[in-house]
Amino acid sequence: MKDLSTTVETLGKKIDSLIGTSDGYQHKIDSLEQEKQKLQDKMEGLNEDLKRMREENKVLKMASAIKGDEGTVSESKRKISQIVREIDRCIALLND
Repeated sequence: MKDLSTTVETLGKKIDSLIGTSDGYQHKIDSLEQEKQKLQDKMEGLNEDLKRMREENKVLKMASAIKGDEGTVSESKRKISQIVREIDRCIALLND
């Protein structure tokens, strides 16, 4: 009977230890999930920046390709700026 009581007590301690270990692992999992979400959000932001910069690069290449007299250049730059603002608004709407 004493052996049975000792065995039950030992099992209880082991179960408590396993529960504590499980809680620690769950905390670590939760922490890693939060970190993963932050990194995914950061990656999405960087991808948006990359898209925007590619569009700006494309616009700058177009502007240099159509470079002409000063009046044409300023008009082209104005139109290009207007297109870029419109693209930015579209991206903002898509993000919402």
